[in-house]
Amino acid sequence: MFRQGSLNGATSRVFSGEDTLRHPDGSIDFDAYRERARRARTAAIKASGTAVLSLIAGVFAGKPVAAARHQAT
Repeated sequence: MFRQGSLNGATSRVFSGEDTLRHPDGSIDFDAYRERARRARTAAIKASGTAVLSLIAGVFAGKPVAAARHQAT
């Protein structure tokens, strides 16, 4: 199960360990968490790089940048 706590209005859940990745001997599998973090970090870097390249390609293609669409009155 889990318990809920409140810190500055934010609700957090603390799990009792049932969802923890463990080795067959019962110890926590830190390597699995490192691998998850590595995959998430790689995906985030790839997504941000793709967004930057898309923005740069749009500039060279003559497409207006989203922030440049606004006209001053």
